[in-house]
Amino acid sequence: MGIAKTRDEIQFVKLLEKTKALDNSSWRKPHFYEHLKKLHAQLRETPGLTADDRVMYEKWMSELHDIMSATASHPSPQIQELIQRRRNVVEEQQRLKSPKQQSVPTVVEKPREEYIPERDVSEVIELHKQNQAKLADQMLSMTRNLKNVSVAARDIIAQDNKNLSGVQDIVDKNTAKLSKETSQLEKFNKSSGKCWVWSLIFLVMVIFIVMVIFIRLFPKRK
Repeated sequence: MGIAKTRDEIQFVKLLEKTKALDNSSWRKPHFYEHLKKLHAQLRETPGLTADDRVMYEKWMSELHDIMSATASHPSPQIQELIQRRRNVVEEQQRLKSPKQQSVPTVVEKPREEYIPERDVSEVIELHKQNQAKLADQMLSMTRNLKNVSVAARDIIAQDNKNLSGVQDIVDKNTAKLSKETSQLEKFNKSSGKCWVWSLIFLVMVIFIVMVIFIRLFPKRK
């Protein structure tokens, strides 16, 4: 089982992938690279970082450094245009501050900033934080739902066990009652058999006595 990544590692890897995905002519790539160097410096101070991760991060940063160095030696036209516009803005501001130009009222339109790297990086970090917060909320909701289901299942099982206990008690009572009735029936059958035997014996004796009396009263004629 792998070791869980720290928050700084996850942020570093995501920003690195986003930086690599950018075109070399993008004005955001150098500023993402600067922020990556700061994150990489923080990861070097992380005590729980494994040796393999350290080597891998160093390799990634070295590859990106080579790309950025090549891009810096051959800047794209877009970047050159942005640099020139920045220089023009600085020169215009210096000219307005000059004492010779203070008496001339001049309305200078504030140049629109083409990019704010800190804002881009902060947006990435804020988005990452929001995703983590949403994930935490989802995990918390799932945990609560699982707890509710577990409690409901426990109550149902407890109720079923209670019902089974009641049924078992009824079965035990009926079994005991049936055994008692069976015993009484056996006793009744035994006593009934004896009564029939004595009744037959009594009947035979009565018949015998009646025959004897009949013979005495009506003897056979000669």
